[in-house]
Amino acid sequence: MSEPNALAQKLAILALRETVDDTGARIISEGGNPDPVTAILREVDDTVLERCLAFDCGTATINVIAAGRRLRGIYSVSPDHDAKIIGQVLSREEPEGVQAAFDLLNDLCGEADRLTVRSMPPEPFGKGGERGVSANGLAELWGITTDGTPKPPMEQFLSVNAAAFSSVLHIRGGEVVSTAGDFKALQKIWKTQVDAFREAHKKTLRGEEGAQLVCLEGAFDDGSSAAMALCENEVALVAYNTERFGHMQSSWHRIFA
Repeated sequence: MSEPNALAQKLAILALRETVDDTGARIISEGGNPDPVTAILREVDDTVLERCLAFDCGTATINVIAAGRRLRGIYSVSPDHDAKIIGQVLSREEPEGVQAAFDLLNDLCGEADRLTVRSMPPEPFGKGGERGVSANGLAELWGITTDGTPKPPMEQFLSVNAAAFSSVLHIRGGEVVSTAGDFKALQKIWKTQVDAFREAHKKTLRGEEGAQLVCLEGAFDDGSSAAMALCENEVALVAYNTERFGHMQSSWHRIFA
């Protein structure tokens, strides 16, 4: 993006933040610009003193507790919702809860045409020492950036599912981009199986190869499983917790659909 275009976009976003609807709520996302979850994190990042932030999108209202530029948790949702994460303080030590919060926010407002916010007095929530997770920390864990620029799809997928992976080998254009855990077994798969798989797979396709998430059952000597994520010139090999496969697969479809 050119510098004038980037500047114009930033000015448009700043102007959007000052727009107020007929209820007195500020419009912070309209027509998907910026992404609604990104807009929520920006509001959290702007909140120093503890407040209840009420986000309205369509027929749903999401009340969150924020303080010290951190999201402490989702206080309530209207109409009533049965998500277990509602009323729970977020913690990096409980990555499944952090992921559940993202899933809930994305499900309720991820495709909202308009998102507004009202800043309300705080509500009793959790314990004093439970601080929640910073907006920047959540952006990192959720694979988004608060300036509105999403991470590349493969990086989003790896960030969102980090809690499910015991090891990771991410390769782009034949070069290692990132690793995590004990990835030596994944290196062996990369060297001996990936190229052969891609060549065989291409022969079965008509047209261009699309993004693929392939489960490699019994990939390791101990019988445990791995998965291979393919997208254009990127390959990510992961050893994963089988209990998280359903979530991993659903996030893949959400990101790459």
